[in-house]
Amino acid sequence: MFCTGNPDRKTIAYALKPDQSASLSLGWDFTKEESITKFSNVIQKYNVFVNSAYVAPGVQEVLMNTCYSEWMRLDIKGHIINIGTTLENTNDTSDYNQSKQKLKRQSLKLNEETGISGIKLSYIVLGGIGPRMCELEHIQQTINWIIDQPFRIPIIQLDSVK
Repeated sequence: MFCTGNPDRKTIAYALKPDQSASLSLGWDFTKEESITKFSNVIQKYNVFVNSAYVAPGVQEVLMNTCYSEWMRLDIKGHIINIGTTLENTNDTSDYNQSKQKLKRQSLKLNEETGISGIKLSYIVLGGIGPRMCELEHIQQTINWIIDQPFRIPIIQLDSVK
C-alpha cells in the first residue's frame, strides 16, 4: 500500500501503516514535476493507493490520474482510494472545496469507466478526524474493509458523532 500523508503524525497514513508514504516531510513535494515523475515510477510497485493528503489545489486529482494511467498501462488491477471531506458539500468556494469536488467527480467518473479493467476507485467522504468525529482507527478499518470487498464501492461517507 502506498499512501500520501505524514506517517509520523496522527493522519490516515499513520493509521494505515502503509509500505510507503509520501509527504513533504519525507521529501515529496507534489507541487513539483520531479515528485510526480517519481510517484509515477514508484506507484507501479503497488496495487493500493490511498490518496489522502491535500497539498494544493488539483494535486490529489493529478496523483489519482497518474496512478490510474500507470496501472492501466501496466494492467495492474489495483484500488485507488480518494479521501474527501463533508465540507465539499457546502457552498464554500475555496480552492480546497473546489479541488475536493473535482476529485470526487473524477473519481466517480473513472470508477464508472473502468468496467472490467480491474482498477477500482473509491471515494471516502470524511466528516472530520478526531474525537467526536471520525476516529483514525475507524477510518483505517473502513479502508481495509473497502479494499477487501470483491465488488466496487464508488462512494462512502463517514460522518461525525452528533
